[in-house]
Amino acid sequence: MSKLTLHVDDELIAAAEETAAARHTTVSKLVSGFFETLATKPSAERRSALPPVTRSLIGCIRGAGTDITDYIDELEAKHS
Repeated sequence: MSKLTLHVDDELIAAAEETAAARHTTVSKLVSGFFETLATKPSAERRSALPPVTRSLIGCIRGAGTDITDYIDELEAKHS
């Protein structure tokens, strides 16, 4: 395993340490997990790897695009 040196603001380090502690893990594992998401398979391959029920839910929100605000608007309309 290699070592990596990063230059990060002290406040961000403190926040990362708090998050790691809350998740019972280390900052190194959080960063490694983030790097893994950067190197993941293309979305079509990821979708095919999902369980059938989960895969069937993709795109189920009518009119929602890739913008999260569409999803929030849909939820607000549904629950207000």
